[in-house]
Amino acid sequence: PFRPAAQRLLLRRWRTVKRMSFLKKCLMIVFHPADCMVIVKRERESLPLWQPALLYLLAIAVNYAYIFMVHFLFAEKKTTDANLGLECAMVIVPLLTWTVAAYAMTAILSGESKFKEQFTAYAYALVPYIVLTPVLGLLSNLCGSSQAGLYQFLRVVVLLWVLALLFFALMQLNDYSFMKTVGVALLSLLMMAVIWAVILLVASMTVQFATFFTDVFKEFSYKL
Repeated sequence: PFRPAAQRLLLRRWRTVKRMSFLKKCLMIVFHPADCMVIVKRERESLPLWQPALLYLLAIAVNYAYIFMVHFLFAEKKTTDANLGLECAMVIVPLLTWTVAAYAMTAILSGESKFKEQFTAYAYALVPYIVLTPVLGLLSNLCGSSQAGLYQFLRVVVLLWVLALLFFALMQLNDYSFMKTVGVALLSLLMMAVIWAVILLVASMTVQFATFFTDVFKEFSYKL
């Protein structure tokens, strides 16, 4: 949790700004993430859902556009294999699952944040990815094979930055200590695995039931 003096300073900043604009919060999550979390917590009753929705859409667009922007030496897939639905799922499914799992764990472990706050804060954590991925895609066209290691390192740095912001948001929104946040994050990852396992199990059973009833219907039709 914040120390009292630091918390009073952040609250004083928030009162002078009153309601922070969308662009200012995007800048704040990069340069002053603690201030951004305070704003999200204080605007909990009036957080507009269009802001996180827009950030998710931008992340999807950036993820899809990167396939066509990156140099072929660093491309993870061919442009002919690009699938918009798959790219949407690669961005939305992990983040939404993390949001649900983290909220479930914080609700059990005396967390202070609501689902809407976490949903918004985790969306703002995508800002470095949204901004830097197109830059790296364009930069790759100026790099050769000898710079492949450096380029991949920069990609990992962006990913770690986003993960660090997700961790920081979980800690600040719920006023957890560092070690408690580590424990809640690990439990949230375990919950994510459980959620995906249940979804896959239900999907598999649904397919099997559908196949069974289809075969029975075909057999019945043949007999008639």
